[in-house]
Amino acid sequence: MGAVAQELHNAQAEIERHLVTGPDGRCLTCGEIEPCTGRVRAGRVFASRGLLPKRRPGITTVGTRTLADSHGTFWFGGR
Repeated sequence: MGAVAQELHNAQAEIERHLVTGPDGRCLTCGEIEPCTGRVRAGRVFASRGLLPKRRPGITTVGTRTLADSHGTFWFGGR
């Protein structure tokens, strides 16, 4: 793998680690307020090459969990 390809591969992996945020707006990986430093840094790699990161539907698992609040209402999947 060439140096540019490796740099893009590493940036993609970094973005994927920092995609999901909690209800308080903090990255679940590093705890920083969104957009976190890791995600911004990785995004700059793609921007410097005039590229966008790959989209990988389902990687965050958002929408696949069923969570109930204190009123019994279900989010992310319904009942």
